[in-house]
Amino acid sequence: MINHLGLILIAACANVALNLLLKQGARGLDTSGLVPLIGSLILSIWFWLACLSAVVLLTAFVTAIRSYSLSLTYTAVTALAMVALTLLGVAMQTEQVSLLRGVGLTLIVSGLVVTALA
Repeated sequence: MINHLGLILIAACANVALNLLLKQGARGLDTSGLVPLIGSLILSIWFWLACLSAVVLLTAFVTAIRSYSLSLTYTAVTALAMVALTLLGVAMQTEQVSLLRGVGLTLIVSGLVVTALA
């Protein structure tokens, strides 16, 4: 059986994948009307991969909260995903991290550590 930290890491990675896949899939959507939009969603491989990521995320998250604190699990999954998405945005999409944003990320990680130790 996977321990709590393993479930949190799986859920965070699935959360990151879900967001990246949705962003990629959104580029190919036909937004000219409701029917074309639904059709482009159904035919999008990115949408189906995002659905798979959502299933992994929910499975890992629900399994983790069955035995562990909801507040700690949710905080950890969300914080890790936020930091990972920011780092991936910098690495893959040449996003810039300002000093203020860097301080914010540091506070998020610090808050996670304090919450986990409490």
